[in-house]
Amino acid sequence: MAVLADEANVSQEGKLNLMGIFDRIGAAEFPVVHPKMVFAFRVEADFGDSGRAFPVHVAMEDEDGAALFQADGELMAPPVPPGEFSTANQIFALVGVQFPRPGIYRFVVRVGDSARHEAPFLVQHSARDSSMN
Repeated sequence: MAVLADEANVSQEGKLNLMGIFDRIGAAEFPVVHPKMVFAFRVEADFGDSGRAFPVHVAMEDEDGAALFQADGELMAPPVPPGEFSTANQIFALVGVQFPRPGIYRFVVRVGDSARHEAPFLVQHSARDSSMN
């Protein structure tokens, strides 16, 4: 699961809380700076992943594949009993991201050898204020 939202946090109980999930940003003119957005995703580990470290790559790309944001790290899977699974929530807050032109942008997540996961969103011309989504 991966979404773009206005706000996100993880409760003390481990619940991922999301507010204002969106997939479009409107702007009267370009380039435009979006004041704040949060990219949140959840990964799942099973028994075979127990205690293993997995490289993680997160990027926000434009239509040409150029990265506007990227981060690399590592997730360590906790011990997972046979027949069960564990989840981990990841949140990236991005402030003041500049979009040079309208188009389809996407967040891309790669965890270990798993397939690339994409969360696309549209930045478009709109009469609305650019701080609205």
